[in-house]
Amino acid sequence: MKIEWKGWLQAIILILIYVMLGNSRSLEQNPFIPGAAIAVNMIVPVIAGILFGRKTGLFVGLFGTFINTLTPAGSVFELLAIIPHGIMGYSAGALKRRVASPIAALALTIGHALNILLFSLFGLMDLSAFSDPSFYYGLIYEVFIGIITIVIIITIARLGMKDNVTDNE
Repeated sequence: MKIEWKGWLQAIILILIYVMLGNSRSLEQNPFIPGAAIAVNMIVPVIAGILFGRKTGLFVGLFGTFINTLTPAGSVFELLAIIPHGIMGYSAGALKRRVASPIAALALTIGHALNILLFSLFGLMDLSAFSDPSFYYGLIYEVFIGIITIVIIITIARLGMKDNVTDNE
């Protein structure tokens, strides 16, 4: 139940990566939704959950998103995403022992679904967007790119860590 110093260090590094990616959103524009960027930082809590367990995934999702709201990239969208990103990281960690990593990476869709729900409930997203096919193309594109990236990073990390993985369940 207790996260050791190594687990804290892993979580802090992943939180820093989350914030750095959150502040470099100009990396990839979403080609199907004008003005929207691919939220590349959303992959970090999923990676944390798959590699180090549900507690680390939850911690990275909650605190990475919260800290990112305090940076220049912060916005009301980011503020509303704190809980969804925590749930997404926790879900990835919960799935890691039950299914293969590419399936656990689908926890990314949980974060997107909860973000869309909250953005709609708080009036930040026009409901007419749901009738536009480009919205769904953009969402599928972002999820697909995210899952491929997660699988590649998880594979490289596991090759480098082999038997040196801390599981913070």
